[in-house]
Amino acid sequence: MTLVADYDRHGRVWDLAPATGLLSPAPGGRCHGFVHLPGHDEHAATAVYATGPGAGTLWLQYGARRWDGATVTVRQLSLPDGGRRFTVTGPDGAAHFELPYPAPDPGPFDPAYDWLDAVADDFFLWAADRLATEGSRRTLLDHFLTGFAPP
Repeated sequence: MTLVADYDRHGRVWDLAPATGLLSPAPGGRCHGFVHLPGHDEHAATAVYATGPGAGTLWLQYGARRWDGATVTVRQLSLPDGGRRFTVTGPDGAAHFELPYPAPDPGPFDPAYDWLDAVADDFFLWAADRLATEGSRRTLLDHFLTGFAPP
């Protein structure tokens, strides 16, 4: 089991069973990643977390499916119709996973709304950004292996 912080509901902690993707509420503790619970048009929880001693592995998981974050390419795309698409591509160049989803609603117009707000509102945008480069993956892996208090 791996403790993960809820990306969308601050202060909530979940115990993730990596083999199945199932979540159980946890009382707290040091978290080793983040999880996004299913929303509209999503069928499973999605998590980015670290496991393992020493160098460890940074994982991306959707339900029971999981990928080593260092071996896949992760992209998030905003579509012309306002929707979004999250894609995981394997080292062979084949799409291993694709999830279309509606863009999060930022609420009423806010002239101060910027990239940081967009990332905070969209787990998939955050995951694609964090898994984009070796440097950002390494930083996240180190942070997750150490563990952190849930926000």
